Amino acid sequence: MSDVSGQVTKLVKNYRSHEALLTLPSRLFYHRELEVCADPTVVTSLLGWEKLPKKGFPLIFHGVRGSEAREGKSPSWFNPAEAVQVLRYCCLLAQSISSQVSASDIGVITPYRKQVRPAQALAL
Repeated sequence: MSDVSGQVTKLVKNYRSHEALLTLPSRLFYHRELEVCADPTVVTSLLGWEKLPKKGFPLIFHGVRGSEAREGKSPSWFNPAEAVQVLRYCCLLAQSISSQVSASDIGVITPYRKQVRPAQALAL
């Protein structure tokens, strides 16, 4: 992030994510300077979730076949099949007896806003 004077501020304290999510970006983009500052009880609360492929590792990598689409002349793309899969995981989290996650506590990380909208529309 830079200000009007051109000075750059590097934000290195992360208060939201589990260490497993930060390891790669810390190494690739921050010279291993990212600091995990999140509440451990929060970021470890789903390590036992029954849908995790690897217990104790809070990430799911799920390949989805589908086609990319965009609305009108928008430069932003999205994949409707991915949106459906994201919604499935959100529903599984919200309905899980072992995790007790409220829908308002679920966030979706995506590089493009248009990829979130189809999932939000499906959830309504």
